[in-house]
Amino acid sequence: MLQDSPSQHVLIGMKTDLTSLSKYDHPLYLGLMLGVEKYGEEMLAFESQTSQQGQYFEYGREPLFLNLGGATQLWRGIDVGATARITLHAEADLAATTDLAGNTRYERLEVSAKPAIRPIFGINMDWGETFCAKGDDCWFNGLETALAYRGYSNTKTEVNANAIIPGVISSPGLMLAINTLDSYQPNILSGGLHYQSGRWRTGVSVEWQEWSALEEEFERDTIKDQTVNGDVGQLRFKDVLIPRIGAQFRLNDTFTVNGGLAFSESPLDSDASVDVNYLDSDKWIVGLGVAAEFKEPWLLAYPVRLDFGCQYQKLEAREFDIYDTQSAVYPQPSERVEAEGDVHVFSGSLTLKF
Repeated sequence: MLQDSPSQHVLIGMKTDLTSLSKYDHPLYLGLMLGVEKYGEEMLAFESQTSQQGQYFEYGREPLFLNLGGATQLWRGIDVGATARITLHAEADLAATTDLAGNTRYERLEVSAKPAIRPIFGINMDWGETFCAKGDDCWFNGLETALAYRGYSNTKTEVNANAIIPGVISSPGLMLAINTLDSYQPNILSGGLHYQSGRWRTGVSVEWQEWSALEEEFERDTIKDQTVNGDVGQLRFKDVLIPRIGAQFRLNDTFTVNGGLAFSESPLDSDASVDVNYLDSDKWIVGLGVAAEFKEPWLLAYPVRLDFGCQYQKLEAREFDIYDTQSAVYPQPSERVEAEGDVHVFSGSLTLKF
């Protein structure tokens, strides 16, 4: 068992109608979403490491991020939106004089962080509203399509240190430089189709993720770029397609049941990565949830919506070679392991309108 620890994520979102700010009766919306991990206790937590046993590629923390964007209607039934995803790139400079025992003096430490902004675009089309006259019984009623693009984003940290040891290492000292990624989301292009009939709603989507660009990112990573005999850590990635299908059934005016199925192919194309030892698997994802909307809640003037869902992820078995350059058997693999497992996700949300 490589990882069996729970992780909690918090998402806080807000949407508001800004139509009243202008003199024109044209819909204009502003949205904000903030994501933090473990209830804010690890908003700036950081971890990047090599491993002698192996580490899962796609499971871990989700660091602090902010999404800020807006949307409007181009024409009847056609809505467009744009968002900026903001993450942090941190830099730290350390200079110190030390002895061989590690006791420092004349220290100087400078830490800074700058935002990295990446775009997100989307367009949604309600075919019935666009092509059918209002109130007519039209085949297009209930049919919607959507396209979205999200630019890649990452969170990285750069550390530069200079250490002077009198009598051993003179000025400018021993220079240490670390540049590493903490998280990475690839370029994503997705398209979907949704149809509603009576109490039923069904939808399908396909998502393309450009993971191959991560190879260039890792070439600049001093921790994960474990160059051995000219081979950059043997880490190879491929672009993947992720299909999804979902359905929703409204039980009554209050309760709704949702379900979905997806298959996510692993973007990790290599079965070995010297010293980094990333593990990943193809996975099947099944989700089930229930929503309750109370139209006249106690004490509140607007409806309140409660959502609860659970998700099961089945990681298919896949074998990897573990390489450790400090092992006595290197350049042979120190062991061969099989990666598989189960992931259980439970989530809930509260939506208030005011």
